Amino acid sequence: MLAHIHRVVARIRAVFHSNKLDHDFDQELEAHLAMSEADKMRSGMTREQAHRAARLELGGLTQLREAGREARGLPWLDPFWLDLKLGVRMLRKSWGLTIVGGLAMTVVIFIAGFAFQILHTLQGRELPLNEGERIVAMATWDPVANEQRGIPAADFARWRTTLRSVADIGAFRTVERSMVTEDGPSEPVAIAEMTASGFQMTRVPPLMGRPLIEEDEHDGAIPVVVIGHHLWHSKFSSDPQVVGQRVSLGGIQHTVVGVMPKEFGFPVNHGIWTPLRVDSVERKAAQVLAFGRLEPGVSLELAQAELSTVGLLPPTTDLQADLQLQPRVMTYTDAFTGDLSSGQGRWTVRLVLFFISLLLLPPCANIAILVYARTVTRQEEFAARTALGATRRRIVAQLFIEALVLAGVAAGVALVLANVSVTFLRDSVSLTADGFAAPGGAPFWMDFSLSFATVVFAAGLAVVAAVIAGVLPALKATGSQMQQVLRVLGGGGAGMRLGATWTALVVAQVALSVAALPSAVEMGWGTIRKGILGPGFAAEQYMTARIAMDPATSFGLAADREQTAVDSRYTVLQAELVRQLEAEPGVLAVTLLSALPGDEPWAHVEVSGVTMPRDGIFESNDLVRFAQVDEAFLDAFEIPILVGRKFDASDFAPESTAVIVNQTFAQQLLGDESPLGRRVRYLDALDAEPGGEPGRWYEIVGVVPDRPANATSGTLYHPSAPAQQESLHLALRVGPTAVNSIDKLRAGRLQEISMALDPTLVVDELFTLDEIYREQQIGNNIGAVSIGIVTLSVLLLSAAGMYALMSFTVNQRRREIGIRSALGAQPRRLLAGIFRRALRQLGAGAFAGIVVALVLDHFVPIELVGGWNIPAIIPVAATLMVAIGLLSAFGPARRGLRIEPTEALRDG
Repeated sequence: MLAHIHRVVARIRAVFHSNKLDHDFDQELEAHLAMSEADKMRSGMTREQAHRAARLELGGLTQLREAGREARGLPWLDPFWLDLKLGVRMLRKSWGLTIVGGLAMTVVIFIAGFAFQILHTLQGRELPLNEGERIVAMATWDPVANEQRGIPAADFARWRTTLRSVADIGAFRTVERSMVTEDGPSEPVAIAEMTASGFQMTRVPPLMGRPLIEEDEHDGAIPVVVIGHHLWHSKFSSDPQVVGQRVSLGGIQHTVVGVMPKEFGFPVNHGIWTPLRVDSVERKAAQVLAFGRLEPGVSLELAQAELSTVGLLPPTTDLQADLQLQPRVMTYTDAFTGDLSSGQGRWTVRLVLFFISLLLLPPCANIAILVYARTVTRQEEFAARTALGATRRRIVAQLFIEALVLAGVAAGVALVLANVSVTFLRDSVSLTADGFAAPGGAPFWMDFSLSFATVVFAAGLAVVAAVIAGVLPALKATGSQMQQVLRVLGGGGAGMRLGATWTALVVAQVALSVAALPSAVEMGWGTIRKGILGPGFAAEQYMTARIAMDPATSFGLAADREQTAVDSRYTVLQAELVRQLEAEPGVLAVTLLSALPGDEPWAHVEVSGVTMPRDGIFESNDLVRFAQVDEAFLDAFEIPILVGRKFDASDFAPESTAVIVNQTFAQQLLGDESPLGRRVRYLDALDAEPGGEPGRWYEIVGVVPDRPANATSGTLYHPSAPAQQESLHLALRVGPTAVNSIDKLRAGRLQEISMALDPTLVVDELFTLDEIYREQQIGNNIGAVSIGIVTLSVLLLSAAGMYALMSFTVNQRRREIGIRSALGAQPRRLLAGIFRRALRQLGAGAFAGIVVALVLDHFVPIELVGGWNIPAIIPVAATLMVAIGLLSAFGPARRGLRIEPTEALRDG
């Protein structure tokens, strides 16, 4: 094995030192000739006789030099280099094939490469910390819902004093609070409330100052904060004297005690850390996510066994008892990305990548057709090379390298696009550990830069594409038909035939285009129509914000007796906030609602007296949106009542069953029937948050227009004072001439009002509805452009495939067309004969595509995935593809009519 490696290395070195080795070889030959000549002269030959005999005995010097180069170097390199230059030259000559094939390969390799990079990044398990592979997370698992949940603080407090297999046990939770620095306005920030053991476990020293310590966690300790490098740079101008300065978080003054390095973002991607006071959190029944470092020699399985033995405390509520939670210890990153790195997760990822890679087959099959058709014009070249001794493998290798050049360029462009897309995505990633929201941006352990594995994956796809598009047609073109071509060499190349396999590929491509085109058009229109049509109202006159109580006093964290007081306090704060905002100059209306228009959650419902068959894969017949609104909602958004009535005061009582639906709900679920008085209920408990209770019937009392006007789904509005939700949305409307009032509120006036009411009242996410809709439209436009590129590549490939097929067919029928023309056949009859085969294939493909499209339309409702149903789109798509096929055949058909009879007879 070692000797083989030495030989390979020596051959590679010989490639880079060929001139010196050639010189040494020539000197060796001259020395050998001189020695042989001297021996022969000693045997009695003259100098001339000895020289001639020595040369004859040695053989040809040129052949010896070539044999020496092959023995010491890489003999395949020179032919490869020649084939590479020829491949580039042929692609430049066949620019149509290069553009169409390159575009198709680029699109598919980009999609597959982008998906591979994302999945490869998410599979990363090791933290970039000292002994990061031993850091684990601890949470609870709900086996019924098959999802991860947090740990009650009481269980965490017990675990960190009991567990022996895990060291430096700590916990954190993410909270959002208003931050005010000495020189800056109030703004919402995400904070990691974390135990001091988190800094001990990561073993990352602060840039300046100190980290959190255990004394900071005690009740009564002075509030302190550790800030990250980004916050230090942006809010404190990299002040070296920042330690000791004060910052307000949630209305409470904190002292800055340390600054962490730029790369530090533990637990996820945080930049502000305050002490987690476990005793205080435990009293409020809060949940946290625990972490720790496995002791030396302890495996994950051993830690899980100990944790299962320690277990959880008995549940304190019926809801907790119903959950039947189980303690779980896992690799730290799995708490945020799931089990992507487990055995099952790895196979899932591989399966996804396999199916994505299958997208490469249709375009490459079409390119193979084009390449095969192009070989018609190169039959004489290949036949002559075969007659002169070129092997079939040599010709196949040449065509493979030509295809590899095209695929390599496509892979390079695809990698550049994937790198740009991944970079764009990096800053918008936000992962959570069920209930533990992370601030925006990628987790600190994820490296989204283009990996070497992604480059190798893209290169592998390029090789596969080259095999399909180059080797398969080359094998077909150089098979048994080559002997027939040799027999008719010089006869115009009439010997090659386009077999049934290639014809079937064209039919399949037309069917695929007809099946995919309707969905692509509907998806594209569904993504851009909202931006084109607009919301149907003056969205720029509406400002929105999210309001919530500080997590330290938010709902679900307090004991039952405290909860009533918190509810009451929150209700009073909401009412006072609305009252003060209504008094602001230019504000016409203020409303509180559970979700912004167009962004409501989904639910399955049942309407009394209406049978709704759930026959689709996604069972969307009864899928609607729902929201809770207050009594000012309709007036604030200027929504008129079309049928029935508005909510009145009695509808806001807890026992009320009144609901209002939008026009799409009435038409989609009830058709022409009157919706008033009809009853509707949710089908399961998950759908009842925050809309209503499952199994409880609600009565429709009114119908309103869709808002936004281009909405595509039915919506239920529940009358409720949304104070009982942990967070909700506030929307206020200003007059058309008072838009500057929004700027004033966003510049700090709204936070000023909320801080004066209560420092624990969090107000963030301040946007106008117009900004929200435009931001959503950016993603929609990107999606529409992507769909358009893929659709265009499919259409171009289909047209190119039909063009190649017709060119091939006309070439094969040159003699027949010439004879019929000589016998007086009319051009119309000649055209009919030329187009007949194309029409059969187009018709077969269109029919198969229509069947597939109808099946997809039946089982996969396009509206559910963001599309917009367009009537008659399927027959229009089929007609379009047939027209494209006929147009692509028109050029070759015209060339067929110009065939001279004498030329055709001579070729035959």
